[in-house]
Amino acid sequence: MLRPFLTGLAKSKALIGLGFLLEAGLLLLLRVTGIYRGSYLLEVFFWLPFAAYLLALWWISKTGKPASIRATSALVLLFALVFQVTLLFSPSPLSDDIYRYNWDGKVFSHGLNPYAHSPDAEQLQPLVDANWQKVQNRNVHTFYPPLSQLFFAAGYLIFPSPFTLRLFSVLFYLLSIGVLILILKELGLDGRYSIVYAWSPLATIEFANSGHIDSLAILLTLLSFLALLKRKSALSAAALGLGVLAKFYPLLFAGLFLPRWGRKGALVFAGVVIAFYLPFLGAGAGLFQGFSYFTGRGLFNGSLFPLLSGSLGTMMEKPDALLVSKALVGAIFLGFLAYLLYSYSRSHRQEGRDLLLLKYSFWLTGAFLLLSPTVHPWYLTWVLPLLCLFRSAGWILLTGTVILARFIYIGYEAAGTWQETGWVRVAEYAPPYLLMLYGLVRSIRERRKGSPEGIHGGKSP
Repeated sequence: MLRPFLTGLAKSKALIGLGFLLEAGLLLLLRVTGIYRGSYLLEVFFWLPFAAYLLALWWISKTGKPASIRATSALVLLFALVFQVTLLFSPSPLSDDIYRYNWDGKVFSHGLNPYAHSPDAEQLQPLVDANWQKVQNRNVHTFYPPLSQLFFAAGYLIFPSPFTLRLFSVLFYLLSIGVLILILKELGLDGRYSIVYAWSPLATIEFANSGHIDSLAILLTLLSFLALLKRKSALSAAALGLGVLAKFYPLLFAGLFLPRWGRKGALVFAGVVIAFYLPFLGAGAGLFQGFSYFTGRGLFNGSLFPLLSGSLGTMMEKPDALLVSKALVGAIFLGFLAYLLYSYSRSHRQEGRDLLLLKYSFWLTGAFLLLSPTVHPWYLTWVLPLLCLFRSAGWILLTGTVILARFIYIGYEAAGTWQETGWVRVAEYAPPYLLMLYGLVRSIRERRKGSPEGIHGGKSP
């Protein structure tokens, strides 16, 4: 057993070299930019580690099955740990969300309901500290669901610093890579494919530097996927329910998973979500005030949505155009979900249904991101684990070009203006969209020729 492992390591010299190259890119990025969000150097030097990342993906796509899948999977996980540690101690997070996490954790750890008051409420003034000054939208109640609140409070109790929550985010991320490797094994695939997620410079920045709680939601969603593959429907439903309680995005998959869960699974999912919300009901309307605020007013870095709302804005008042646009994209998304459910219901082979469910999860996530009025860079981490299963050059490129959205911070830090520019969106979205379109056309042509479509052999758009 040890010999194949060592042989696998010996035959992975190129992968090891690329890992060191990516690490050098991250070190240079950290050294030159300080991961400071108000400097254009961040968007420039980000492309050095991203180029090394693309080389690593290309190398794996061109090499055959290694002597030891365990050895190469271990290498991927080891370098992921190194990358995370490299940026874990970067001086300042790119996102202000970590300070809101810390504040919510402080409120909850003092025995108060974090949904009952906004940070600027008079009742919370005795808790105000230096980090409170960095909390954005202090007049808005918290957005984050109950499971996140528990981890925020745990982090504050362990050590009352935002850094603790960055450690949590890294831990969840590394655990999710392990679960992803198990999913690949369950599907009979090489664990090296987890590199798409594990070595992503975007994921490294968003979790190690910014400490986004999305890593917990991703971990729980992957556990739900794994449980489904192992025919454990109730466990899958419970895991996805916990994922929704960490960040709302896993709710995307609930409708898709219902046919596999059955009635029992649906009750487990609903029961888990309700049970976690019950202790916070005393907040009344404040329970979902933050969610309502951000979903109603959040407009940032969308792609298709701004085009739609801009077109409608020429025919009606802007508020009406936004409302109609949201209704239209909502209808399109629900229509797409209905189509996927119909298509899934017509599939009968159990093995094919497993793969189809994962593929539809990928498509559903992609549709949401393309239609959403708000696409923060860390939202792209949601699709990264599924890209380990379904190759898409366009989506992988978008996890790099999304860094351009951070150009908005240059004006914001300098003059306090939050103004997006058209050229940034074109540069960010046009190349990935063209690659996606090319992949779609190529996939259609190959299907017409009757070419078999495998997980990595197929050309998913």
